[in-house]
Amino acid sequence: MPHDSLDTSPRQQIEDQLNDLLQVLFELSVMVYDFQPQSNEHVRNKINAILEHFQSIDHLKDQLTEFVPEEVINYIETGRNPELFTQAFLSRAASENQFTNGKIQAVDDFRSLLSAEFTKSFPDLYTNTHTLDDAAANDEQEHQS
Repeated sequence: MPHDSLDTSPRQQIEDQLNDLLQVLFELSVMVYDFQPQSNEHVRNKINAILEHFQSIDHLKDQLTEFVPEEVINYIETGRNPELFTQAFLSRAASENQFTNGKIQAVDDFRSLLSAEFTKSFPDLYTNTHTLDDAAANDEQEHQS
């Protein structure tokens, strides 16, 4: 089943080659299961087709820009669904994001409390009661820009 390699991306070409390779491997397994002495030439042709597919895949691999994490490959090799890895990764990222946001909120609350206490304890040092809060707001605007 030849594919037009000029109109498709390297990823699509590799997918097509892998699908064709699977088909040839299946056909070879049927031939070997029901082996007849007169089918030697057909078996040899299937093996050559397999080698050609491997060569094509090897030539196309350098054109790929996608990266698959090793953990995903390990999931697949152990027979697990790679979507479970994605789900666990996103869950972990959301949890860490929530933890970090909690820390940021705690620092903001502490800053407000500290500003209020400084204002109460040292009123002559603060002409504006929100000096630390204003500085914090300016810092946030600079970090967001």
